[in-house]
Amino acid sequence: MATLSRPKPDSANANRVADPADADPGVSRNGVASDDAVDLDAERVLLSELIESDDPDPAHPLYSRYQRYVERWEALERERGLHLLRQEADASVALSEASKLSRMGQLSSEGGDRMRLHTRDAMRLFLGRVPKRGEKGYAMAGGKRVAAALRALWSLSANDHPYADWALVEVDERISALRQTIESEQRQALAALDAMRQKGLDYTILQSREPAEVALGFASPYGYMIAGLLVEVDFLVRVTKSAVLRDLVGSENGRERVQRVKHKCLSVFHFAVRWQNVLSRPEFAKFSRSDLLPNAADQSVRRADALRALLGPLPREILSLEKQPRHSKRRLPQPSEAELKLLLGVPLSEAEGALVALVQ
Repeated sequence: MATLSRPKPDSANANRVADPADADPGVSRNGVASDDAVDLDAERVLLSELIESDDPDPAHPLYSRYQRYVERWEALERERGLHLLRQEADASVALSEASKLSRMGQLSSEGGDRMRLHTRDAMRLFLGRVPKRGEKGYAMAGGKRVAAALRALWSLSANDHPYADWALVEVDERISALRQTIESEQRQALAALDAMRQKGLDYTILQSREPAEVALGFASPYGYMIAGLLVEVDFLVRVTKSAVLRDLVGSENGRERVQRVKHKCLSVFHFAVRWQNVLSRPEFAKFSRSDLLPNAADQSVRRADALRALLGPLPREILSLEKQPRHSKRRLPQPSEAELKLLLGVPLSEAEGALVALVQ
């Protein structure tokens, strides 16, 4: 006896035709017309005896209804397949056009982004410095290394990593403050040059005969944040040395201005590299806010304690996501009220933890 193939979906919810045709008979589903508003879940329950049978009996009073169920299920499966092939586009879109979506590549600058630096000070900040092999000395993190460190922290933010979020927020705030300082110093030097121009001395800003051009192509917005900082430093050095050359600023004063800004840049750079080195360790890379919840496993508690000892207690506004990085790979939904309440109750320091234990 010939038998019909009987669909046995894994999930009851997958059987339901969840679109306007469920409520309005005759409405098309992605271009496939519906002759009635069949609820396949209800039909499956009603026809369960025939569906589960290896050899449905054609004499069964519901056999014809069972046949219609199978036909509708198969039509729905074909419709879903076509919907996927069409990349969920409207039925009026040709398959040949819709298929182009999956073949599209990522956006790229094609190596066209470049940074032009006129001063050795800014170029050294970009390159960094390492001591010669066998010689004593300290390495100086450069902009390229820092951009890579920030990219790694940016990637960790996708795991709901609160310490990576904190590091990115801290770097952004420090660089923003530093750029404001640099722009203020630039304005002072430019004002002195402009004042002389009004009196008849038209001074130009010094520039290199052969500036260094560097191809960028960073894979994260934080790399471009570092590039933006470096060109600001470069311009500050140019306008400061222009003012010194024209006797508008003293030589020692000019050197102090430049050294002060370079020191602040290196402070940000070394902060970013240190935190990336710590958080990229295998034992810390998968850390997330869930490791701080009261029901966290012992291993998670030990990880949280180790990070607190190395980097300090998390600020409450970072933990609760009240303050978030300017750029983040986080794709998780915001915490629910219940989750947020648990997070806000997490003791962030040993003193808080001891107080909570005492109260309990």
